[in-house]
Amino acid sequence: MVKIHRIWFNTERIDREDHYKITLFSRPRVSIHVDEYIWSFIEENIVKPHKLMRSEKHGYLLDISFDQFDPAKHRYFPLSSYNGLLREGIEMDSANRSYFREDFAGGKDRTTWFSPNKIWTNCGDKVLNVDIKAANVSENITPREYTDLLFDGIGAALVFNFKRLKREEFDELKPKIDWSIVESFPFPAPFEEQRYIGDEGEIHVYSWDGRKETTHVGPYSVRKLYLEHFGES
Repeated sequence: MVKIHRIWFNTERIDREDHYKITLFSRPRVSIHVDEYIWSFIEENIVKPHKLMRSEKHGYLLDISFDQFDPAKHRYFPLSSYNGLLREGIEMDSANRSYFREDFAGGKDRTTWFSPNKIWTNCGDKVLNVDIKAANVSENITPREYTDLLFDGIGAALVFNFKRLKREEFDELKPKIDWSIVESFPFPAPFEEQRYIGDEGEIHVYSWDGRKETTHVGPYSVRKLYLEHFGES
């Protein structure tokens, strides 16, 4: 069984003076049932037929992380068929795990990127990270836009980890997505149906110099703050 964890960072440091902004309100408001459907769709059509992720000793976690693309912050990306080819004249180096964004063909203008990495083990579970950065990631991203990115993000993660898989197999499967299922869930989804890790906790950013704790943000209840901003969906 694969558990799905949605990850979103609710705060972001904006300078070296420990000033932060709250980014909770810009997270995608798409139902987690979309993630569940897309994963089950890929699992049934690709993962199970290839007999992947079948360890009897470990459970599996699918950590899904979306982020709005920021060219100033997101400067390096790994080699992946989902990130395209390197520019002519840029040589592949087996010691390099990532390259400058500009090293990829069309990289200066591209605003959608994927950062797959190797499956790792955490507390006995095998973790598959799905890391997506795109310009249209925001509170207004539609279920269709979200699904398009999510499908490719999962594809990038699986292709990166399993040599027998190729992007072409995912590209052939993608047109078979049942969009009536994707669009059957409420949008914007109610807070309880989004299910990001930490939703029942607090937003609290502080520093400690060994003598005194300095609070920079919060503490705020994630749920209360979100509902005060957006109201009940």
